[in-house]
Amino acid sequence: MIDYNEIVFAFLISSVVQITTYLFVKFLSSKGVKSNYLAKQKIHEGEIPRVGGLLFLSSFLVTLIIIKINYLSLILPLVFGSIIVFVFSFYEDLKQSLSPYFRLIILFIGSFVFIFFSDLPDINISLLQSIKDNEVITILLFILSLMLLMNGFNFIDGLNGLCSFNFISIISSVLYVAYFYNDIFIVNLSALIIVFAIVVFLLNFPFGKIFLGDSGSYIYALFSGALIIYLFQRHSQLPTLLALVILSYPITEMLFSILRKILIKYSPFRPDVNHLHHLMFKKLRGNLRTRNNMASLMMLPFCIIPFLLTYFSINYNLNDNFFKFVMYVIIYLICYLFLFQSIRNVKSDL
Repeated sequence: MIDYNEIVFAFLISSVVQITTYLFVKFLSSKGVKSNYLAKQKIHEGEIPRVGGLLFLSSFLVTLIIIKINYLSLILPLVFGSIIVFVFSFYEDLKQSLSPYFRLIILFIGSFVFIFFSDLPDINISLLQSIKDNEVITILLFILSLMLLMNGFNFIDGLNGLCSFNFISIISSVLYVAYFYNDIFIVNLSALIIVFAIVVFLLNFPFGKIFLGDSGSYIYALFSGALIIYLFQRHSQLPTLLALVILSYPITEMLFSILRKILIKYSPFRPDVNHLHHLMFKKLRGNLRTRNNMASLMMLPFCIIPFLLTYFSINYNLNDNFFKFVMYVIIYLICYLFLFQSIRNVKSDL
């Protein structure tokens, strides 16, 4: 089903595009064209270009034009929605001058462009059956879901490789489900997307040559949501809540982070350094790069478990997906509370 010669060719093209773009960015940086990233959640040394989104999207477009131009015609809403989100969020990566509210507006517009011009899957959740025939509410629900997903991805983008680990795991879940149902289009598109993400990942982990930035995390989230929408629209037998399982990590991180900040009367729109991966980072010892990479590896199970749950669902039990998601949330909360208490105890002993 997968054309491996095509995959190798795509990898070579994307590598050339991404490395060339990276070298050009480094050249501009040497000429003084760069941004100074200053944020309280910064846990790295030096000035690292936040161009992961640029590398991924440019290689995606160039490679598909060369070898899969018909795919671009099939996913034009995703392409245009991604470009809208990318342009403004990449400006934010360079200037750090856009307000959180303006960024939400851009995420809304990009999500709207994709959702409005795409075929959407049915929502087979009993609590939402009453709105499934209302097109406006359904569109708004999908837009809101994508916006929340993009914020969830942005929350976990703080360690070398973590967001890429999560993205590749999600797309791998989509690929596996599509392979199970012999969906050649989704299988090949997913395989190509993973190839485009691998080069970005290798530049990001473990040496931190580039970061994804807001543009990269938003694009990864939009692509993840889009692939799931394509998959579920083409296979109506899939339960809607299986998407919740596939996206367990960013959804859990997003929901818990918002609730946590509200409880401590802290704006959900403001960044902080109390996400689970930050606690993992604080728990470790060593220089910044070592702690960064080790924390990312220790967070890897949170990226892999959703794939394993998806495999279990497809092969053994397609139902009870909400229960599987709750299990994931419980594991997340136990780890969070353990790390939080452990760090607090260490501080109290100092």
